[in-house]
Amino acid sequence: MKVVRYAIGLLALAGFVAAMSAHVASLKDIDVAARWPAVWGLHAGIFVVFLPFIFSSKKMFGPKPGLRELSALVPPWVAAMALILMIYAVCNFILFMTSGLLGDAKFEDGRYVLMSHGRLVRELTQDEYVKSRAMEVRGFSGHWMLFYFVPFAYFMFSRRPTPYFE
Repeated sequence: MKVVRYAIGLLALAGFVAAMSAHVASLKDIDVAARWPAVWGLHAGIFVVFLPFIFSSKKMFGPKPGLRELSALVPPWVAAMALILMIYAVCNFILFMTSGLLGDAKFEDGRYVLMSHGRLVRELTQDEYVKSRAMEVRGFSGHWMLFYFVPFAYFMFSRRPTPYFE
């Protein structure tokens, strides 16, 4: 079963690297989804690695494992990295929510528009359109990185056997 544990860990690492790559590109105002439409698959991929983490950690610590118990399983640098990613995800989300470009940026009838719930918010310049599309991926990828890193850390660095996967 250790093979399954490491396979999940490596899959989580691959997801983390992909999410980080998408995030870095979006920070450069690149429309990641236009260049790599499969980026949205990272959203679903989280469940492939995060659900086994949830089930295993609940079996190990009970119904509500705390950060203290989970961080004690891994080397201090790994726990610190997870904490940094958690803080970053929160800050990134706050910046995303206050960006002023919330909505669905679209190209319709030869113009760039920002829509919200099917209603026109305003017209956009081409630069604002690209920035809005990049911001959308940035908003999600900040969380993707965290939700891929945690199972990676748990399955690859745990100092105790991982229930169901050991």
